[in-house]
Amino acid sequence: METDRYTIMLVTAGHKGAKSFSIKKSHIRIAFCSIMLFAFLSLFSFGTSYVFYKDSATKSQSISKLISTIDLLSQDIDENIIIKAKLKNKLQGIEQKLLEIQDVLDKKGIKKELAIGGEFIPAEKLSLSYADYIKKDVDNLFDTMKNIPVGTPLKGKINSNFGYRKDPFKSKAGFHSGIDIDANYGQPIVATADGVITEASWQSSYGKTVIIKHKDNYETLFGHLSKFEVKEGQEVKVGDVIGKAGSTGRSTGTHLHYEIIKDGKRVNPKTFLSLK
Repeated sequence: METDRYTIMLVTAGHKGAKSFSIKKSHIRIAFCSIMLFAFLSLFSFGTSYVFYKDSATKSQSISKLISTIDLLSQDIDENIIIKAKLKNKLQGIEQKLLEIQDVLDKKGIKKELAIGGEFIPAEKLSLSYADYIKKDVDNLFDTMKNIPVGTPLKGKINSNFGYRKDPFKSKAGFHSGIDIDANYGQPIVATADGVITEASWQSSYGKTVIIKHKDNYETLFGHLSKFEVKEGQEVKVGDVIGKAGSTGRSTGTHLHYEIIKDGKRVNPKTFLSLK
């Protein structure tokens, strides 16, 4: 007859008799199932933990890469912002310089609006190096306009040109070293370029005379003035009043005798009166 119990005999050496005890089969099955269930749960837990660990490590690497990418993009954005700011400042500087050139032209008596044109280049495609190139050209133009005696020292009609003419006093041919410009008595006379006053004195036939020394070995001479507005050694800028028109010295009436001297030689001032 099948029994539902197992009998276990324990025999120890040196002892008489034997001990026995019995265990129900159901208890053994429960114990076995419990052990297998524990083993399964342990393996499942380990496997789940390993997969979670691997997934976490992968996600951590992805997050690290994403953070690195964001950092690089942030650096690029910061650099682009800085470059655009620098470019904006340079373009504003160029615009300001052009306005200053226009102001110099106005002071020289040159009625010319600066023309603007050319291919459209979006600001984001304009490099700093190209902006520097443009700015350098504009700066050179501004420096030239300030220091070369181009323009008119006062408004008036030219009544006697540069070169040989009939002398108004001797009625015979003689060389005229400048141009004579009609003027009203006391009319302001302005410097046509930046420079330093080297003469502000009476000079024989020129009467009251002002001479300005400019860059590149240029000089300008203003004769027959009625009044000085400057003194020797004084620095002047384009458009500064240096004296008043008159008829001092060897003169037949109120006018300005105007000369331009380059490298010690008189040149025709008429070619410097405009940009034509």
